[in-house]
Amino acid sequence: MIPLEKLKNVKHGQYITELNPAASRHPEITAPMIASMGGKDSEGANLGAGFAYLVKPFVMIDAAHQHDFDQFLYFIGGDPNNFTEFDAEIELMLDGKVNSITYASWVYIPKGLIHCPLNVKRISKPIIFLDARLTKEASVRPVPKKSGK
Repeated sequence: MIPLEKLKNVKHGQYITELNPAASRHPEITAPMIASMGGKDSEGANLGAGFAYLVKPFVMIDAAHQHDFDQFLYFIGGDPNNFTEFDAEIELMLDGKVNSITYASWVYIPKGLIHCPLNVKRISKPIIFLDARLTKEASVRPVPKKSGK
């Protein structure tokens, strides 16, 4: 697998892009990821998204920050026959308040909102994480300084 930073999906015409698997920057994510990289993949595209399969706890993002674009985070069950079966706990700070997520959900983060840390505290059954960003630029955050539980 290639590192996410070097990801080059394959164009199949003007409107279809084949997703190549990439290695996560987080050692805790061992399954291949897929990502669309906004305008890097398709000229003029205003959406970047990355999908990851999570199986164990770790701190995904350790520092609070904000963006100049809207962002959506999805946390869903890893069983493709029942995405609402969710047996995990995610802690996400939004605007200074820690939120505990223990159910299949999505989070809207409007541009300018201070958010994170993002801590995957407990996973009893695998989950799927989707990070979608409304921006032309590929938005890849650095790996947390201290990775691990």
